[in-house]
Amino acid sequence: MKALKIAGLLSLLIVGGCGRIASPGDLLHAPNLANEEQALYRAVQPFLPAGYQLTTPDQSDQGSAIRLADLDGDGDEELIVSYKKPDTDYEVNVMILTQRGGAWQKADQITGSGMNLDYLGIKPLTDRASSELLLGYDSGGSGLPRELFVYSFSGGQAEEIFHESYDQIAVGDLIGSGMEQIAVVPPAVDAEDTHSQIRLIGEKNGKLSLLAESRTDGSVTNMQIERAATNIDGLFAQIMSTTRSGYAVLLAWENNDLVNILSLSQKSYDERVSRQDLKLEAPDRNSDLSSTENKWWIDYPAKNRDVDGDGILETALPTPLPSVESPSGTPQLWSDSYYRWDGNRTMEFVEDRFWQWGYDLRIPNRWLGEYRIELPTGSENAAGEVRFTYSAKTDTGNTVALPLLTLRQMTSEAWNALKPVLESRQSEYVVLGSTGSVIPGNSSLVTVALLPDGNGDLTGKAALDYEALRLTIAEVHQLAGISADDEEEASGDVEKH
Repeated sequence: MKALKIAGLLSLLIVGGCGRIASPGDLLHAPNLANEEQALYRAVQPFLPAGYQLTTPDQSDQGSAIRLADLDGDGDEELIVSYKKPDTDYEVNVMILTQRGGAWQKADQITGSGMNLDYLGIKPLTDRASSELLLGYDSGGSGLPRELFVYSFSGGQAEEIFHESYDQIAVGDLIGSGMEQIAVVPPAVDAEDTHSQIRLIGEKNGKLSLLAESRTDGSVTNMQIERAATNIDGLFAQIMSTTRSGYAVLLAWENNDLVNILSLSQKSYDERVSRQDLKLEAPDRNSDLSSTENKWWIDYPAKNRDVDGDGILETALPTPLPSVESPSGTPQLWSDSYYRWDGNRTMEFVEDRFWQWGYDLRIPNRWLGEYRIELPTGSENAAGEVRFTYSAKTDTGNTVALPLLTLRQMTSEAWNALKPVLESRQSEYVVLGSTGSVIPGNSSLVTVALLPDGNGDLTGKAALDYEALRLTIAEVHQLAGISADDEEEASGDVEKH
């Protein structure tokens, strides 16, 4: 019998909030520094004032409190250190050290106002040969904006060259110039006004200036600059509005302006249920992103991500799952369908992912167009079971719904009763995880994936077609995104709960 105890299809770690005091393992990040970390840590310590501790930014291109980078382009790296006094709420410091005669010395210090350092980046913004230091401070107060300051470094001194308030920030080479640009969403001026902007800041005549601006009719979320197609970077964002759930945009740089690639006609949008490639309209060149109905409409803010690991970010499109006809009031289930831009006028379908009870399951492409979702009604499992089924024709011409995979969530007591039954008939299953008991006295919940027994008494071609759709334990393992190392740890977790 193949019975695996596997905890969790995919755990989503949401990191945010306030900056934190750095642990030794978080202190620095730079290539090939494994043997130098302790030396650099010791080099920094004499320059830290008494009572101050290293702190890591909430967002960073390298995620560390100690950084090595050549800021002034002279070929020698500076040491950039972020630190604060734990009991001081509104002051964050960044110190720059340079080397002279083989010894580190303090060159300059930047003191910013804020509860923590929200963003730290070191990017070439105005010159390919040097880099600027980007510091974003978070006041921590409700309704108070974050503040971005950009510094150049020359002659041992840091000089402020740009400042702007922001709600969101993303940095990358959107233009393809070899230098990077800053995309910012300014904070809302009026809490009642849902309109916002995406401003692109970059080099113009040797200075940082506004290059382009797109207006929106909702709040901007999940903004990032990433590889969008072969050799093309794009600005991904989602606009959540009040009139509809929202829409996604993919902004690219064409003819010295930002254009929205995700111009999807209603006809193409309606074809999303087929999980096939989608044809795009001509890029939307209007600076008002709300000016057309040709949108990549989204019913909720699904996360864009590189689902296939090819280095290109896929765009998420929430799509209703094909369902067996159910009584009114039965909830509609959704999948996140992921598409990759081909660099022209097509969004290529990559894969479908289904979320349930905190778990993430990739739906096999060979199931597409063949499966249906069924929610049991009128039973004790109605709220805790999802079935993937396949409609097959028997030799007599009848159509029967056969299971492909059943996801079930139950109490630990119910699982302890079901498990010996499954094992006695040698049924295959995967334990996806256990939530543990959140409320004292209540049972923990166990989630399992049940594979079907037998072939439903099919014969001939019908049996072969059904067999081709069925999953093995190894495939469930792969579709869940779980490594072999997870199995041993997960087994202990389930038993513990």
